[in-house]
Amino acid sequence: MSDPERHGGDDAKGRRMRSLALVVAGVVVVLGVAAVVIPDVVIATGWHLLSPFGLYAAATFRVGVGLLLIVAGRESRAPGVLRAIGAVVLVAGLATPFFGVEAARARLDWEGAHVTLFRLEGAAFVCLGGLIVSALRSDRSVTTER
Repeated sequence: MSDPERHGGDDAKGRRMRSLALVVAGVVVVLGVAAVVIPDVVIATGWHLLSPFGLYAAATFRVGVGLLLIVAGRESRAPGVLRAIGAVVLVAGLATPFFGVEAARARLDWEGAHVTLFRLEGAAFVCLGGLIVSALRSDRSVTTER
């Protein structure tokens, strides 16, 4: 069964969701690389964004990313994997406001004191972004034969 038959012709919507999810994967990779290369700058930026408004903005962004990955999972090569990642991000986004600014400050303090572990976390984000890109990769192969 071909993709349009399986999904009822939602080709344009699926492409848009896939494109947005690829942008999210790119952001994840860029943030991960930044955490590996310049962890002090990333942590300092986190301190500048730390406020009740910043916390709600982060929660809203996480919820949006989680929902996007769940929806984009339908059109992916690994729907279960993307939906699981999306569910984890969604739950994290919903839980974020309940921890509060003080918990976020404590985490930033801890990460500032353990830069090596923060860099490892950044490397994990690079791998996660790569996994998302791989899952969203088109099934069609590109040939250069004429």
